Amino acid sequence: MKNSLFVFALLFSACTQPNFTLDMTIADGHDFDGHQAYLLGYYDTNSATWLDSVRITDNRATFRTKMPYPEMLCEVIIEDCPTSFQQFRFARGERASFVFDPDMQTLYPEVDGSDASEEVAGYWSGLRAAMREQRELRMALANAEPGSDRAEELGRKSEQVSADIRSRSINLLLGTKSLINAFLAYNMLFDLPADSLAKIKDEILRRWPDDVNRSMLTGDSIGDMTLRTKAVLNRRAVLMGDLPPYPIESHSEPNAAEPETERYALNDVVADFSLPDREGRETSWRGLRTPYVLIDFWASWCVPCREEMPGLLAAARDYEKTLAVYAVSVDENLNRWKQAVEADGSGTVLTHVILREDNPDYNRLFRLFGIETIPHNFLLDADGKIVAVDLRGDALRSKLEELQRE
Repeated sequence: MKNSLFVFALLFSACTQPNFTLDMTIADGHDFDGHQAYLLGYYDTNSATWLDSVRITDNRATFRTKMPYPEMLCEVIIEDCPTSFQQFRFARGERASFVFDPDMQTLYPEVDGSDASEEVAGYWSGLRAAMREQRELRMALANAEPGSDRAEELGRKSEQVSADIRSRSINLLLGTKSLINAFLAYNMLFDLPADSLAKIKDEILRRWPDDVNRSMLTGDSIGDMTLRTKAVLNRRAVLMGDLPPYPIESHSEPNAAEPETERYALNDVVADFSLPDREGRETSWRGLRTPYVLIDFWASWCVPCREEMPGLLAAARDYEKTLAVYAVSVDENLNRWKQAVEADGSGTVLTHVILREDNPDYNRLFRLFGIETIPHNFLLDADGKIVAVDLRGDALRSKLEELQRE
């Protein structure tokens, strides 16, 4: 019955007058002929809906759908394929095309016919190269003799690269017609003064007064994830070979052998726990010797999580003596988790661990930390006391500055 309703919803979507078309070609060396492909749309930060489903024929497929909002984050999924692309920015009236390559390690694949998707792909390509150069310069600077000519030269080059990153982000912000791209650029301008960031934020909200995705920036209109969205994300996980991230709530009597655990709240002290890292080594957040630790719950399939990553990475670098990030993935697929870490360039900056359903502490940690939606994070002080919850965007930097002034 559930599958019938799922198919009906997709058929209903396909029967309405389409205002968006996406042509997909499978890359050479891969064969998905006869597989079902799906187009998924994300909006209002933590809402999702199915847009269309088509059968792949001769390694090609065309999605035709009625886009419910002027612009949406979209994801293309192929049944039984562990790779998906989930950072498309598609708009009504477009006819876009792209090549689905499961071997491609990028958040933003090349797209033709979609202005915002083409724009962000070019921006991210240049930004990644600049960030890679900056990382190499900082590593060289750390090994250079303080005060030497070499150190001064490396410092100047690092500042030039930082200025280049800011310039790229400002140019994107000024030229884009996409709120989603403006939000990404805003997140990358983290090192501007707080009053400048506030003015930029106000200008973005002024330019897009009625956009459904404004909650990405404001945060104040984000509601609880609906049952419909949870069902969509559960179905998405199954299509890709994962366990559902949001198990259906049971109305049966609670298991007496598994007592309810109280949730952590502000000012509570978090008990130590360990989770496996990418090499399978048990790693504890207590082993991170910084004044503050951010325990951040995320997943490779979570679009808002991936959008937050550039800003989180930048904060971790800029406050490296103050802050360590214990990034807890709730992915079930190990390969996709590792691919996401590599694609985001966060492997050497954040401490990555994973919490899967086969972990004996899975249910207990989910209850303790109240994980209902992600991203979800907790800022702990040196004693393990929770000093802030759900710091997103520039809120993390503001909180760290506030704590350092105390």
